Amino acid sequence: MAGTSAVAPGAVAAARRPWDGFLGDLRQSAREPVTLAAATGLGLLLAVFVLLPIGAVLIQSFQTRTGAFTLRNYADFFVHRFYYRALLNSLILATATTVVVVALGLAFTLVVTRTRSPLRHALRWVVLLPLIAPPFIFSLSLIILGGRRGLIAQALGIDFNVKGWPGVLIAQTISFLPLAYLVIENVFVSLSGTLEEAATDLGADQWTVLRTVTLPLATPGLAKAALLVFIMSLADFGNPMLIGGGRGFLATDAYLLLIGEQNAPMASVLAVFLLLPALGAFAVHHLVLRGRSFTTITGTPTVAARQELGRLLRGPLLAVCLATGVVIAATFGLIIMGAFTEVLLIRNRFTLEHFQSPIGWAAITASLKMSLGAATIAAPLGIVLAYLITRRRVPGRTALEFAALFGLAVPGTVMGIGYILLFNTPPLVLTGSLLILVLNTAFRELSVGMEAGISKLHQLDPSLEEASRALGAGLLATFGRVVVPLMGTAFLAGFVYTFMVGMITVSAVVFLVAPGMNLAAVYILNLAETGAIGLACALAVVLVAIVVASLGLLRVMAQRTGLVLGGV
Repeated sequence: MAGTSAVAPGAVAAARRPWDGFLGDLRQSAREPVTLAAATGLGLLLAVFVLLPIGAVLIQSFQTRTGAFTLRNYADFFVHRFYYRALLNSLILATATTVVVVALGLAFTLVVTRTRSPLRHALRWVVLLPLIAPPFIFSLSLIILGGRRGLIAQALGIDFNVKGWPGVLIAQTISFLPLAYLVIENVFVSLSGTLEEAATDLGADQWTVLRTVTLPLATPGLAKAALLVFIMSLADFGNPMLIGGGRGFLATDAYLLLIGEQNAPMASVLAVFLLLPALGAFAVHHLVLRGRSFTTITGTPTVAARQELGRLLRGPLLAVCLATGVVIAATFGLIIMGAFTEVLLIRNRFTLEHFQSPIGWAAITASLKMSLGAATIAAPLGIVLAYLITRRRVPGRTALEFAALFGLAVPGTVMGIGYILLFNTPPLVLTGSLLILVLNTAFRELSVGMEAGISKLHQLDPSLEEASRALGAGLLATFGRVVVPLMGTAFLAGFVYTFMVGMITVSAVVFLVAPGMNLAAVYILNLAETGAIGLACALAVVLVAIVVASLGLLRVMAQRTGLVLGGV
């Protein structure tokens, strides 16, 4: 008919303005003042304790020591060998560590998931052992084993010193292997063996199947593991500081510039070069890899269909895993020996003296207070964030999630420097207090509880909350009486993880500890640097015991409350 115009499909949707969704969320939240207040409060907290410290580092990198704007800091970075050498060393180390760790993680995964070796369960247990220890204790054990006066030098009567590139590479490999293994294993257990079986039926040998079928399917997981290890290696502070042999790395040189030379602008420049790769990896993960499927179109994977490794691959891979497992176990054994020996390799007599240090126990107590405080903040805030992001239409909920994730993605060195710059002057002076350590750890680990909460909420039927609201319960009552009791696993995961990390963390808090107030992990690092190996080993044993006890307590609580924690 004349005067009638056809509306193309999708034209209405296309006419929507980019900000319409935000305005719709804002109108919806306006009808729920509690939701809007909670989202606003959390947004402000994340801005102050996550985003502003990063901004402070960026701003400081463009300032002179008197506060004037300058580009000279970046020019100096590329002119002076002392600065750019740290970047090159860090990139070389991170690349080498990534290659070795991902290769070993793949080897362990293949042995554990693709063989029936009676050792596979023991190997899985051993490869996960480093999770319970501060990463730098492996440098400490390597000094005992391969230092200038270590076991190897004394046993063979040679001049041998593991400090330098070999030591840092080995220490980082042991430290980061468990996380890479868990990522890769998670991918492999979700793969269907149907395509592998089909390739075998068509005459492909096991190497061809692995190279052309299995590994391409697992590529997203391998890439995730590589990104994770690369960033962790760049951000590592303890291992390069303890066993780097005087070589410059970004994290350690930033610390020396800020704490030793009071040169905040150049320390911030080095922190920026730590930050850029981390943000790049974060972007790649969330824009490219996040959501990539590891399963095939054939449906639920079946264990029976997975192809087992033949002798050609099983033997060499098992040998590599056994050798690595022995090294991991030996590092723990050396720490225990050092803790209970008067002077290891000199006076090898049993003693408990190292466990009687008042300063050491004061550091342990401070770490317990800090970790419990951080966990008490991070766990409930993570649950509230998860609920707002998943169940409520709050404006900027995606920004809230990304801000929380930033805390974990940004290297600890950057956050440590940022906190010093931001909270050392009015209006909010926190430096020198236990509170700054608590807040730093809490907001760095906040995303763990949040992600656990989001995952749990996706498994819960919203009809339970709808029924509660239909019966007249308010939003707060529904959240407290319906949602919170069902979120026990996520709360415990966030609480225990934050507590464990708080006990063993170094890279951020090393910038924030005040004179006269030590945290256990930082104190152990200082002891190892000054040669007090026995006391360092003893405190490391106590730290590991506390972490193991917290995991045991988590299991007991889970059993008593009927919670399911999976592989915890």
